[in-house]
Parts: sequence; C-alpha cells; structure tokens
Amino acid sequence: MSKNSIEVYKVGSSVKLADDVYGTIVEIHICGENSVFYKCAWWNGRSYITEMFGPNDLEVKLPEKHKIGFV
Repeated sequence: MSKNSIEVYKVGSSVKLADDVYGTIVEIHICGENSVFYKCAWWNGRSYITEMFGPNDLEVKLPEKHKIGFV
C-alpha cells in the first residue's frame, strides 16, 4: 500500500484574489490526481460571495502549507 501526501493551505488563510479583492479560504477540495481547489469567500458591499480558485489563481498572505496524507 502506498502513501501519498500533498500540501495545502489551511482553511482560514487570508488571500488576495485580485488587485483590490481580499478574501478567506473557507473550504479545500481535493480532486482526482491530487489536484486541489480552494473555495474562497469575501464581502462585496452587503453581498457575501464564494468562488472556487486553483492554487495559482490566488496569493496567500502567509503562505504556510500543511501536509496531509492518504493511504
């Protein structure tokens, strides 16, 4: 049995999504072939918005990654 591990940013990490848009990682989605997507949320006026982003589509303020493993 082989063990796989991947590194992910933790839920609650602050991220920069665009020049003037900052949000928070609220969910981590791990898909086939160990691809990772992050659901981020932010306020735009009185609207609360959530959207999925790939790891290359966001800039994490404190880019501390955590390893998680699978058997």
